[in-house]
Amino acid sequence: MQVASWRGVYPGLIPADVIDRLGVEHRIAQWTAFFDRGRDREALLVAEHDREVVGMASLATARDKDLEGAVGEVRALYVTPDHWDHGHGRDLIEAGEAWLGAHGFDTAILWVLTANDQARRFYEAVGWARDGATKIEDLYGALLPHVRYEVNLSATV
Repeated sequence: MQVASWRGVYPGLIPADVIDRLGVEHRIAQWTAFFDRGRDREALLVAEHDREVVGMASLATARDKDLEGAVGEVRALYVTPDHWDHGHGRDLIEAGEAWLGAHGFDTAILWVLTANDQARRFYEAVGWARDGATKIEDLYGALLPHVRYEVNLSATV
């Protein structure tokens, strides 16, 4: 599901050879490690349609050192392209905000590729705003600019 989403959204934003490297085997290893950790303040939410997983959101404590207070992070949110515009993304972000709020976080952040206008419009439409932070991530040699978004979780309840 996650790989299908990448292949739908990232062409033109991330070099094709990088997308190809982020295949199913890589995701299986990553998610196996995620579930093996079993940490209390991490969660994976899924969206289903006809008993098929069509979307996911990964949630945890924010990793950024410049943040103060109880800050959670939406580390990933993906929906398969054939289920875009069906409300799954909105359902996942709302459920993610609720989960983070219920686990003691006051604010949440997420990072998005600067060039990913589709995702940025989505996050802004559901109440998230840029907080001014930027970074460059090195993904297999591709230097990818990102912007950070935040939301006040007490305002989303």
